[in-house]
Amino acid sequence: MNSQTKICQNCEKDFQIDPEDFEFYEKINVPPPTFCPECRMIRRMVVSNERSLYKISCGLCGKNIISMYHQKVSFPVYCIDCWQSDKWEAIQYGYNYNFSKSFFEQLFELKQKVPRIALLQQGNMANSEYTNRASNNNNCYLIFRANFNENCCYSHPINNSRDCFDCLNSQKSGVTHY
Repeated sequence: MNSQTKICQNCEKDFQIDPEDFEFYEKINVPPPTFCPECRMIRRMVVSNERSLYKISCGLCGKNIISMYHQKVSFPVYCIDCWQSDKWEAIQYGYNYNFSKSFFEQLFELKQKVPRIALLQQGNMANSEYTNRASNNNNCYLIFRANFNENCCYSHPINNSRDCFDCLNSQKSGVTHY
């Protein structure tokens, strides 16, 4: 089979499918893609927002919080304190599988009911509320996928760093070892 040029159903740009790709799709018994590689990547990544933050209200206590979810989402969003508390019971969102409905339809319904945590933060987070997918940061602002940092801003991913600004893929920066 030869290479084929297709038009993306989403962005309407041309993209190429190579013979090796067709062999792979045939091997796993799936049809060739109808979206270009970039649009497919965007679709895969859309469920993992980590760098856009919004101001919303906690769905349990009502306080104003920073979240990775927009205020117009259809599911409840809880602040970190409420999420980790005993104020709600996760088991109340469970229900029996209905064999007369499709699995994905039921999964969608479940995802619309179950609360989600506003931000993914763990450990000691001192003065670092505008961070996501982060742990053990001190005085940090708009850093993502970040762990064990101090006085860092506008960076992604960054780990074990100090006094760093506008960094990409930074490890142990600004740290002096004796």
